[in-house]
Amino acid sequence: MSKKLKEFGFSESEKVGDEGGEGEGEAEGFSVKLARFAGKTQGLLNISSTFDSRTRDVDSSLVARGDFWRVEASRGSSISGNENPSLFLVQLGPVLFVRDSTLLLPVHLSKQHLLWYGYDRKNGMHSLCPAVWSKHRRWLLMSMICLNPLACSFMDLQFPNGQLTYVAGEGLSTSAFLPVFGGLLQAQGQYPGEMRFSFSCKNNWGTRITPMVQWPDRSFTMGFEQALAWKRSGLMVRPTVQFSLHPTVGGSNPGVKAELVHAVNEDLSLIGGCSFASHPSAFASLALGRSKWNGNVGRSGIVLKAETPLGHVGQPSFSVQLNSGIEF
Repeated sequence: MSKKLKEFGFSESEKVGDEGGEGEGEAEGFSVKLARFAGKTQGLLNISSTFDSRTRDVDSSLVARGDFWRVEASRGSSISGNENPSLFLVQLGPVLFVRDSTLLLPVHLSKQHLLWYGYDRKNGMHSLCPAVWSKHRRWLLMSMICLNPLACSFMDLQFPNGQLTYVAGEGLSTSAFLPVFGGLLQAQGQYPGEMRFSFSCKNNWGTRITPMVQWPDRSFTMGFEQALAWKRSGLMVRPTVQFSLHPTVGGSNPGVKAELVHAVNEDLSLIGGCSFASHPSAFASLALGRSKWNGNVGRSGIVLKAETPLGHVGQPSFSVQLNSGIEF
């Protein structure tokens, strides 16, 4: 049950300065939402589907949420560590249904703490799940205590500078940051497992420099990101052409990765680059409409990506991602 909570965002926190922009900068975890019962009234519906020709798999996800309800569903090979590739969650206020086997029912609720009773029908497991948050909602602590046998299977601590999560059998995962010396110091990863430590800052020419150490891979990456052209959008000036370079030494995959992003307008972005590592390759992407490259603006969008090994040009692969989003 604890793994199901983790997979559906109970341990999800905002990624600050994630490499390559993979994180979308939005903390949507239920535990955060729990401490914001009086949040904004606007609802959101997001649907995404991705086809990869290399694996011939289709990954799809749906997220719909409002003030006191939330529905999530996902299916595909990207959901690892679970024998069933399909997951879903339904939240109605503090009542949770996970798949068709798990129920979390509130037994006590106050302004600063909540206690659930959990029952996993598939495994016959009973549990108690207390959650406590501060008066000003700056931190939150949630745990899951199994009653048969007695054990702590899940614990999640969220605070203004990050998050710590423990899952029995998997270990401790963290995502934390600290503004220091005019930059941002970050630690992300899992123990036992891979950890990543980085420090990101900008120099006087606007170049973002990010040294990064990965452990236990024992690799060192020095990231450089430089905007080459800008465009005024209302009162803001945003980069339209951006170049990034990430040389890596040591570890299991040393080499150099270069990428060029051109934001043609608010609805169209072109991305191209190459990687000279253990498996050299070149890639190109086109993002039209709603996508992370275009700020997730608009109701629909498509992202096309093609990649080919430099040693075998005749064996390219491609992926297609369809996105749609509605606010109501």
